[in-house]
Amino acid sequence: MTQRSASFPLAAKAAAAAAAALLLLTGCGSSGGADEYGTEKRALTVHTGDKFTLKVPANPELGQNWYLAEPEPDARLVKYRGKREEEKGGGGLIGGGDGTQYFDFTALEKGSATVRLLHCPMARCHSGTESGAPLPSASVTGTASVSPFPTASGTPDDRPAFFVYTITIR
Repeated sequence: MTQRSASFPLAAKAAAAAAAALLLLTGCGSSGGADEYGTEKRALTVHTGDKFTLKVPANPELGQNWYLAEPEPDARLVKYRGKREEEKGGGGLIGGGDGTQYFDFTALEKGSATVRLLHCPMARCHSGTESGAPLPSASVTGTASVSPFPTASGTPDDRPAFFVYTITIR
């Protein structure tokens, strides 16, 4: 009996540790059951009260970031809940892994809202307030010209661009 009672606390401790690990893991991953949308689909339909996430590829260690650009979405229709990121792999090498940035929202009211994300590779821009700022680029003559950030029509590449999402809330 002494042997059994001595092992019982060990079993209880192991069960408690497993339960704590399970609770910790439930906080990881997606944004609590929210629907996630990548860069390939930019016309979304959600319902009032739905939580949704815009999920974009990024590697902040290499200067690749995304920003919620101005003007921000209509706060009466969509609540911005924040930005978070995950990095995977890399084997200890700086910039060697893949990453993902998440922009979390909640649909508040019926209507249509626009969300603009600014993709900034190679540290070419530093915030979403640069939405009106021009992007210098070389011209055919070799002198610098100024053009606005384009709106992306494809997947992210090595140039800054806006990714515009139209959110229909029903």
